[in-house]
Amino acid sequence: MRKIIPYIALVLMMSSTSALAHKVIVFAWVEQGRIHVEGSFGSDQPAKNCVIKVTGLNKVLVHQGITDAQGTYSFALPKNLDSDLVIEMNAGPGHLGHWTISKDELGAEPTPENIEKKMAQKQSLEKNPSLARIAAGIALIFGLAFLASWIKRRKTKGHNA
Repeated sequence: MRKIIPYIALVLMMSSTSALAHKVIVFAWVEQGRIHVEGSFGSDQPAKNCVIKVTGLNKVLVHQGITDAQGTYSFALPKNLDSDLVIEMNAGPGHLGHWTISKDELGAEPTPENIEKKMAQKQSLEKNPSLARIAAGIALIFGLAFLASWIKRRKTKGHNA
């Protein structure tokens, strides 16, 4: 049983799908007949040279492109759209972000208030991690180190007996 515990712990740690190295933030809006996309990793780090895929109803590819050095991309609003658009940004293995533009938003010209609201939403997404989250991450690392040393100590006590 004691030999199985490290393997179980390893499998549990490796099975976590939410533990990504960088959070990919995708932000998009419609303005003057164009869709504008911005991507970043938070803290104002642009998502450079990332693949953008825009899909419509039934995951049909509507448009595809690549972000520039500032993490931005813009394209003309596709004609005859009858559904929401999902913008997917692929920033490398395990780094995927999404943004949905509703069908209603595609047809309406944005007001300055709407643009301010969207920019505030983007800034809240790009906030740096809180001190509590950083402390929790450090505590997790120390907890795992303590668990490993405890298991090792128990193994050596078992061999001495």
